[in-house]
Amino acid sequence: MISALALSFAVIYIVHVLLMTSVEGFKPMLLEFPKKVGFFSLSEKTLEKSKVKGAEDGDPKEKMQVLLDTLRAKEGVKDITWAQVLQAQLQAVIGMWAEEFPLYTSTEEIERYLDHTGAKLVKGRLPEAAGEVVISSMVLKNRKMQIGDWFRKDVFGETFRIVGEVESDIMVSAGMPNHNYNSGTYYVIQYDEASADLTAFFREMGVELDAVDTVYDLPAHRKHFREDCDVLIANIMNTISAVVMFFVAVTMLIAYVSFMRNRVNEYCLYASIGYRRWEVYGMMMREMFIIFGIGFLLGIVLALPSALILKKAVLDPAGILSVAWYPGTIAKLGAIMLLILGLLQIPVLVTIWKIKTIDEIED
Repeated sequence: MISALALSFAVIYIVHVLLMTSVEGFKPMLLEFPKKVGFFSLSEKTLEKSKVKGAEDGDPKEKMQVLLDTLRAKEGVKDITWAQVLQAQLQAVIGMWAEEFPLYTSTEEIERYLDHTGAKLVKGRLPEAAGEVVISSMVLKNRKMQIGDWFRKDVFGETFRIVGEVESDIMVSAGMPNHNYNSGTYYVIQYDEASADLTAFFREMGVELDAVDTVYDLPAHRKHFREDCDVLIANIMNTISAVVMFFVAVTMLIAYVSFMRNRVNEYCLYASIGYRRWEVYGMMMREMFIIFGIGFLLGIVLALPSALILKKAVLDPAGILSVAWYPGTIAKLGAIMLLILGLLQIPVLVTIWKIKTIDEIED
């Protein structure tokens, strides 16, 4: 029983570590990157129907200019540029996330962008010609790319050449457009966190956003993280834990019923020499607590080194962000073990009820 508890604990913990690579890996891209950079594109139809403050009766071009001028005047907004964008992909154990990055027309713009986002060039050089890009170190490792390769050749062909590697906590990449290929254009806005809610800004300015409009700002990314990562992974993990622990509980219940049945005579002997039922019950519970305590501790001893080895030997070299230490998960698994312990009160109480002294048996 001890080995079953320990192995179940370790397996569930390792599965949790693997599933959480989606949360840990996508967190910088979804929660930190949009605090510094946003992207938006409004359709002509949206601008036509919207009563933009300061240009209520203007044409779409005039309304957009008012929006841009107002945005540029906001405190914390550093730059707004109409630019092509590419997507850098990051693969987790489960799922993949693609984050946009801008293609500027000059090296100076790229330098300012990297400076704003806190990214540092660590290898190679900055883009100087059309179709050259610098890519985040983590993305390069994760997607098995290096300087000199064509960026996402399976999608773009020999269009964008990787010329540099940048180190960034929020996985920043940048580059220059290839004029023979239009990868999609957006307004790229560099701001601080206080100005990162573009949706609220457009609403205040009277813009009636539609499904065809694109606004990638901090609230939008937080929503994606909550719905597509945090809640989804939590639900999967809860389901796996429930299924595994259900089978463990059923197995232990069957095993404990047999175990108790074989020890009824022993407990009857205790009762015959003067032990009361509650004293026998206390002795049985001490045994159970020892079994579960050792199983819990042995599970931790198995799980934590295994998670650390998995992280260092497999996940880190693959460019997959991971964390090996989750105290909340350990506490949760401990609570599940206590629940199983509570379930095992059924055979214990049935056994206590069956205890008789030798005199009662003879009568």
